Amino acid sequence: MQRVRAAPPLVVLSIAWLVLMVYAFPGQMTADTFDHLKEARTGVYTDSHPPAMNLVFWCAEQLVAGPFAILVLQSVVFLAGLHALLRRTFAPNRAAWIASGLFVFPPILVTMAVVWKDSLMAAMLVLGLVGLLDARRSLRIAGLLALFAATAVRYNAFAATFPLVILVFELRPGTPWLKRYAIALAAWLAITGAAFTLNAALTDQRMYYWHSSLAVHDIVGTLAHVDTISDAELERLFEGTELQQHQDIHGHIRKRYTPRNFFPIVTAPAGLWHLPVYGADPGPKPQRDAIERVWKEVLTTYPGAYVQHRLAVMVEVLSLTRGIPSWPVAKREFEYPQTVLDMGMSTRASTLQHELTSWLTGLNRFTPLFKPWMYLAIAILLLAATRRHRDVFALLSSGIVLESSLVLLAPTPDYRYSHWMVLATCLSIVVLVGRRARPAHTCV
Repeated sequence: MQRVRAAPPLVVLSIAWLVLMVYAFPGQMTADTFDHLKEARTGVYTDSHPPAMNLVFWCAEQLVAGPFAILVLQSVVFLAGLHALLRRTFAPNRAAWIASGLFVFPPILVTMAVVWKDSLMAAMLVLGLVGLLDARRSLRIAGLLALFAATAVRYNAFAATFPLVILVFELRPGTPWLKRYAIALAAWLAITGAAFTLNAALTDQRMYYWHSSLAVHDIVGTLAHVDTISDAELERLFEGTELQQHQDIHGHIRKRYTPRNFFPIVTAPAGLWHLPVYGADPGPKPQRDAIERVWKEVLTTYPGAYVQHRLAVMVEVLSLTRGIPSWPVAKREFEYPQTVLDMGMSTRASTLQHELTSWLTGLNRFTPLFKPWMYLAIAILLLAATRRHRDVFALLSSGIVLESSLVLLAPTPDYRYSHWMVLATCLSIVVLVGRRARPAHTCV
């Protein structure tokens, strides 16, 4: 046992990485992943998802076709970053064991196994925090660059980077607090603005995805929580939006609305609108303008109902009422296997991979391990224990703020949206416990 504990950190970390490879190889893919891969190959970038992620795919495919190179990138950066962070509290060997344990902890592993912007964002956030905490200015600047990358590949990552930069970044140690925070704010604005500018520059075709997703979901969700409105009033309200239903409109609104998904609203044959959610052809401008007008009018007229709708969505995001969180474990089966084959990918998985997927699905079904509300509650409670641990306070705040952004921005309750908050909470727990046990390693 002593020899096992004394194993070199690289050996320990490599074993953990191989565990992920056994489960994830060559990189699990979902509809979002295939969208990025398709656009990377065609060279036509839309902004439905961050086009910077398409660029990452294009670069990766110059090395290995398919998702494997990105799986290696996100997993290696993530694992190395975890170890570097934990070395601030623990000896190198112990840090390697703890990093490996976090790496293969099911609520963390299931997202890192999928080639997603969420997974790469988490890796870059960890790497960025490592850089910001370093004593060398060059590495603190490099940390900002990693956070820029996180924001470039995930639109709402700016909510996660804000606490990290504001609370941790110091251009020069000893700078007066007001000047220090002003510089940190300027740095955060710079990396956030640069990330959005990069995505705008990479975009070949704007899709105005908000109009086809969150906007109509907010409209329908708000109206679903108000008293019945006549068809005549709703026809006037929806003029120009190309509404598909013209009888018992409010009844159709209530029937099609679910806080879990906007797709029933926009898909044929019974959807309220036919709006583009795939492809590279946006809806016509007059329709988009009309939807934007209706969104503003509905939300300003019924603010209380809008709050009810968004809280209903957040209840689903946190899995407060449902027994099973939404899709933490990616399926092995593909909805459109022919599309996968046409792109040169395999639809097969090993027997062991199927068994591991079934086991993880069982954990989701029969244990609370994947319930985001539990990690959010723990994160909030832990804030009181971080008075002398600014780095842990920043980490917890990052997870909480990103999770809070979902109140306004979540289109569906996918578990991956909460992954960073889950990770930040788990990492903070082990660091705080380690520092309480060994006060000499406390870092601020």
